[in-house]
Amino acid sequence: MAKAFDIQPTHLPEIKIIIADERKLFRQGLISLFATELGILVVGDTGDGIEAVKLASAKKPDVVVLNLHLASLNGVGAAKRMRKGTHQPDFVFLSTHHNELLMKEAFALGARAYLIMSCDFKELVFAIRKVAAGDYYLTGPAGRDMALEYIGATAPSEDSAINILTRSEQEICRLLADGLSTKEVAARLHISIRTAETHRASVMKKIRGKNVTDIVKFCIRNGIIRI
Repeated sequence: MAKAFDIQPTHLPEIKIIIADERKLFRQGLISLFATELGILVVGDTGDGIEAVKLASAKKPDVVVLNLHLASLNGVGAAKRMRKGTHQPDFVFLSTHHNELLMKEAFALGARAYLIMSCDFKELVFAIRKVAAGDYYLTGPAGRDMALEYIGATAPSEDSAINILTRSEQEICRLLADGLSTKEVAARLHISIRTAETHRASVMKKIRGKNVTDIVKFCIRNGIIRI
């Protein structure tokens, strides 16, 4: 049985897109694929965030496919600048992994889709068509509902959402998620138990967690640890 994004609409208005990804070979591959896709026209591509902003102003695309990692200016920064321009396209963000805080930031900026790089081309096309039609897309069966929850989210003040935690707090999160006690964390990091407890309390407050399970979930969602 075909997946939902295998279904092709009968009438396809032309959708102009820009591809912003630092990997030239990846961009060239997508351009070749889109050349065979009815109703979608690639009007520009770049691996540079600042250049993407300029292209969006000049080419006036309907949708910009943005990788979060770009030269000069990252995807979030580029989207912020595009939002300040006279022409404001919709955004499809591409990321290497799920990052809950970064997704919230992306949707708060006006993104309508957030996909993982492991998605296939048909899913990307489906997401672009949904976005161009004014809808939202996030990978997974509950994706649209989750996306709608993120739309009103307040974006973090830093470009990288993981900056909600200091480096020390991130390291403590890793150790706690690995099953170490606060006392063991203190010994591993050569700090006092009181300092370790202070860091742990700070982490809990920032992520609004209640226990180590919440820390583990946060670490997985934001790429601090892998499973």
